[in-house]
Amino acid sequence: MVKKTITALIIGLVAGLLDLIPLVMVGAPLLNMMSILMFWVVTSYFVANVKLINNNPLNGLVLSTVNMLPLVMVIYTINPKDFLPMLSMALVLGPLVGYLNGRFNQSIS
Repeated sequence: MVKKTITALIIGLVAGLLDLIPLVMVGAPLLNMMSILMFWVVTSYFVANVKLINNNPLNGLVLSTVNMLPLVMVIYTINPKDFLPMLSMALVLGPLVGYLNGRFNQSIS
């Protein structure tokens, strides 16, 4: 169980760092960057431990999108143009997180 959790957290950290690339390029505030990093760490943990759908990439897509919706709704009230980029990163990175968690955690569980 500990190896599965550590693997999920590392996958989330990598996904968060990938999501930070565009934020660093536009000079986003540090708090926004920390929020996105934590989002991916927590979402990756959820994806590793919650099975809504038996297909790993699809499970990652659904869980990351559901987790991202409240965040993008709040962001939309502050800065509407950030809605689609944030949601699109969940649509791109979510299946990747699901796939990687399935691939690396199948031998652990």
